[in-house]
Amino acid sequence: MTTRFATRIGLSSEPGQAGAPSDIVRFHEPSVGAQVRTKGSLYLLAQISGADDELGAAAAEAVAAVERDYYYDLTGGVPVALNRAVSAANRRIYQQRRRLGIPERSRIGLVAVVIHGREAHVVRVGAPTALLGRGGGMYELPPPLTSAEDDPRVPRRRVALSLGESIEIEPYRWEGEVAAGDRVALVSRQLARVVGVDELKAAMLGMPPAQLAEHLRTLLVSRGASGSAGILALEIVERPQTESPAGLQPIAPAEPFAVWPDRSPVPLADTIGRELQRSRGAAAATRARVGRAARGLASLLAAFVPRRPAELPRGIQRTSVLRDGRRRRLGVAGMLGVAALVAVGAMVAALPAALPTDAIPRALVARESISEAASLLRLVDERVAGADLVDREPDAAADALADAHVALERALLGGVPAAGLGPLSARLENALDRLHRVTRIALPDVVVDLAATLDDLDPLDMVAASDGSLWVLETGRGRVLRVDPAAGTATVVYRAGQALPSGALPGDPWLIATAATDVVIVDRDRAAWRIDLAELVPHPMSLNGLEGVGAGTTLISALQHRPPLEIFNLYLVDGASGRMSRWTPPPVIPVEYPAPPEEYLSKIPDLDPRLARDLRVDVNGWLLHADTVTRIDFGTPRGQDEYSLDPPSDAEVRPALDYRLIDGATVGDRELLYVYDAGSARLLAFQRVDGAFVRQWMAPSQGPQSGLLTDIRGLSVASVADGPPVAYLLTPDGVVRLVLE
Repeated sequence: MTTRFATRIGLSSEPGQAGAPSDIVRFHEPSVGAQVRTKGSLYLLAQISGADDELGAAAAEAVAAVERDYYYDLTGGVPVALNRAVSAANRRIYQQRRRLGIPERSRIGLVAVVIHGREAHVVRVGAPTALLGRGGGMYELPPPLTSAEDDPRVPRRRVALSLGESIEIEPYRWEGEVAAGDRVALVSRQLARVVGVDELKAAMLGMPPAQLAEHLRTLLVSRGASGSAGILALEIVERPQTESPAGLQPIAPAEPFAVWPDRSPVPLADTIGRELQRSRGAAAATRARVGRAARGLASLLAAFVPRRPAELPRGIQRTSVLRDGRRRRLGVAGMLGVAALVAVGAMVAALPAALPTDAIPRALVARESISEAASLLRLVDERVAGADLVDREPDAAADALADAHVALERALLGGVPAAGLGPLSARLENALDRLHRVTRIALPDVVVDLAATLDDLDPLDMVAASDGSLWVLETGRGRVLRVDPAAGTATVVYRAGQALPSGALPGDPWLIATAATDVVIVDRDRAAWRIDLAELVPHPMSLNGLEGVGAGTTLISALQHRPPLEIFNLYLVDGASGRMSRWTPPPVIPVEYPAPPEEYLSKIPDLDPRLARDLRVDVNGWLLHADTVTRIDFGTPRGQDEYSLDPPSDAEVRPALDYRLIDGATVGDRELLYVYDAGSARLLAFQRVDGAFVRQWMAPSQGPQSGLLTDIRGLSVASVADGPPVAYLLTPDGVVRLVLE
């Protein structure tokens, strides 16, 4: 059995060229048995790019230092000593770059291989590489990055491209077993690139080391290439074991019952001892593996720790110079501190302050204001025959509450903190709510939290289908969602760019409407899609004239045509021309619109349809504007003098109106219109017959629900035969349910 390996070396006769980047080849095969057993043989190849004489000399010294430091270090194994030697050479080059004036573009690449018994250890920094030929294949040492390291989502290790790049580097390392017949070659990157992988593999596997080096050198010259041509080739060969005589054997005693002199008299003692020795050896091997893994993990983590390059002193400064510099810095800091204190004092002195003679009158004014506000609130709360002033005389109550509000404002200006006026402010707010028919929303019910389950959510619009489901159009990723309010679930039914079973490719959703048993979606490519409420699969739908609709269009609605037929008309307001069009389908299923649309409005309305915020079509048409609505009776718009929405009763308190959304519902025997006012963050209810104001709902003035109605993007109110109606609101995060009591 072969127990030892030897190497055959092949070198190029001309390792470098004049005027070209040079290569340094160095190897050491110890002749002392102790070094062979502990350190093995060391082979080095350095490649210098953009070099001058000073960098070449520094590189030669560094390579020689690697060999010297490696064999001198007896405190660790082969991997530890080799890594320390390369790190020391890197620091040597880094410290000499500034002293010698070596430019940053000059690089020194190094590859070192140690053959220790049956093991090979490789350390590489920069361009040169080590190749292993085995079993008809050629492998690079260390191997290329794995798929996980090639993944751009996985952070890569910081590996240096040259010795001296930074004060601390992390070279590529590899270790593994070698066998008889393996070929190892240390080659420069220039040589490997010019010769080619196939030619290099064929020569490496079929030629002895010396012939391999000369062949590659000749091939490089014949191809007219100049530059780095460093190569060091090795072949692992068997060294036969020296035959030794048989060892001495103990003589067994003649007595049959006597014990053997080389065995224990205790039964099973020898077997137990051998097992204990094996267990101790296995534990030592396990500790060694764990230690290597811990060191590797620590090195990997240290690669991500930012380090500041060390600035080495160029000379030794005298103690007096350091002391004088410290004194000057302390003096400058002290002067800056005094200047800052003077500036702060001057600023505080310049601030306006109340004169002592004004303090008493201000306190008296604040006291009188609080007393006046309290007396006015008592007057409003006073009950006569079970009714307070708000119920008996609303106009008088409004005047009293306005005066109380002014009194509280004077108290605040007089220096009374807002927290001290909290009880009076709460009473004033409650009275104003009763006066102006305001209901504060107590606790909304979250139907579905879309932001918690969907990425890049940006909801734009919401419609309610005839089966009670809610359909949300969102533009973050071009999706249409079906929300089931009863189950609290959301399902993606339409996704832009995702091919349908029919092979069609939908575009980004733009407009959405629903009627009968279908949901209609118009995408940005001017294509219409129909989704059946039961099938939940988009199908292309012809919509003649859609290509002429302006890009700024946002208003579309649908109305079932001649029930119980499951067909419907489509109504659209062009955002560019203001023309309101109507598509009427033939009485066939599925719904199609082969004919072009017709003009729906018989005359020009008082308010420009292009400025409308929302569109609703039931028996009549409703165009919602910033502070009113245009009613359309069978295509004839009514003037604002005939029909408009009355402003809420608190117009003096909340004068800014900004209507955004409109919907309608039947509550008992009353038909109401519900409008979302973004200016005051509230929901308003009006009588459908004459536009009279009925009631309003607002979020609490304080607490976590105070911003509930700040940003509402969709509104749907369901009709009820008895009891308060339910409103569904589309917020940036999902859908909430409100009971409009």
